[in-house]
Amino acid sequence: MKKIIIENLISSQKTAVLEDDKLVELFIEDNKKNKIVSNIYRGIVKKVLPGIDACFIDVGFDKLAYLQLKKDTNIKCGQEILVQINKEEIGTKGAKLNLEISLAGRYLVYIPSNSRTTISNKITLEKERFRLKKIAKSINEENVGLIIRTEAIGCSKEELQEDIEELKNQYENIQKEYKLGMGPKLLYKSLDFCTKYVKDNTNEYVDKIITNDSIKYEELKIILKSIKKEYVEKLVLEENKDVFDLYKVNNQIEKCLNKKVWLKSGGYLIIEKTEALTVIDVNTGKFTGSLKLDETVYKTNLEAAVEICKQLKLRDIGGIIIIDFIDMHKNNYKEELLKTLEIQLQKDKRKSEVLGMTKLGLVEVVRRREKDSIDKYYLDECIKCEGKAYNKSVNYLVDTIEKEIIRIKVHTSYNNITIVLNNDLYNIINKNYSDIIEKIGGKYDIIISLDKSSELNYEKINIIYNT
Repeated sequence: MKKIIIENLISSQKTAVLEDDKLVELFIEDNKKNKIVSNIYRGIVKKVLPGIDACFIDVGFDKLAYLQLKKDTNIKCGQEILVQINKEEIGTKGAKLNLEISLAGRYLVYIPSNSRTTISNKITLEKERFRLKKIAKSINEENVGLIIRTEAIGCSKEELQEDIEELKNQYENIQKEYKLGMGPKLLYKSLDFCTKYVKDNTNEYVDKIITNDSIKYEELKIILKSIKKEYVEKLVLEENKDVFDLYKVNNQIEKCLNKKVWLKSGGYLIIEKTEALTVIDVNTGKFTGSLKLDETVYKTNLEAAVEICKQLKLRDIGGIIIIDFIDMHKNNYKEELLKTLEIQLQKDKRKSEVLGMTKLGLVEVVRRREKDSIDKYYLDECIKCEGKAYNKSVNYLVDTIEKEIIRIKVHTSYNNITIVLNNDLYNIINKNYSDIIEKIGGKYDIIISLDKSSELNYEKINIIYNT
């Protein structure tokens, strides 16, 4: 069965998806950053680049956002336009925009700029596809674009009608806001990720939805009640507890940060990230098996292919991925390996493609990058070894501090503590995260002081209990 575990901390909100208690997906929202994907803005065109059919738009961010244009689109500098965030800022690149506005409901996606009705490829029964398209056509009085989502399977006309009416009202409100005032303006803010994930993915296969925050609990209760009243019973509040520790998620995240991933057979993967791409090396390791060498290699490669697809999804690795499988000589083995990769990647919601095998026997895969991978949140380059190694990130250590405070609150009666940190970490936290530490203290009603020690390891945190 499936569990959705939401860890709400001062500096982050994380959503872990477990299947049979194994972590299969992890989504991280950094509370210090604004969540912008799917938000809708009124923007001002600042630069038009006809040579590459693109322009740059001011939507109120520090960096101008990028908009790819269709040929012969007539857009001029200074013009106000309605845009939606398609991809958040990554590194030095600004956010990517879309002119085609879409609003997602539970069963439908509403696209007012076109009139096409399409249906999720995951709805495979022809009879159900026909039924849903027929209903969609009958309720689509304004002939707008609709995408029928996978969750619509088995839906009644009334449920789809309710969904389209809600989305229509949302779009009308956006249009009204667009006409008010001048300049860049946020017109529509999408749900935060965990709420949207629960709204889109809760079904009979979800056993429990757990959160440690009472406000989020009440918000999710309303969402679940609107889907199906019985689903509220799936919701569990573990208020102010370390839910990732309680449900054994922390240990599984630690494994995700390792370069080496062991396979059940005794083989292993080495996952190395560079600035331009991710390289994955497959090794037989301890696996010898009772088969001939070429069959042993083939079996290891097949197992590795399945595990690689899981790791790409779990670690949220995007962009170019080069996989160095163990050399195989038989062409049918190579074909079967590529086929296995393709089948496994189809289970991933993120668009992915196997480009084939090079003459050197390397397999090229591309996976759409929508946001930073999870190691970006959990790891920082070591400040003393010029980027040749990684430490646990300041984000990770601030989250750890809050979890220590939770433990103190639950298991002791102390309400005044001093946290001793490594000198370098103390300087970073004192300068950039002092407001977060103050909020943590306020949330759990504990006075927190910071101190430093040159003898402490960078990742080590010491707690002194003050009487």
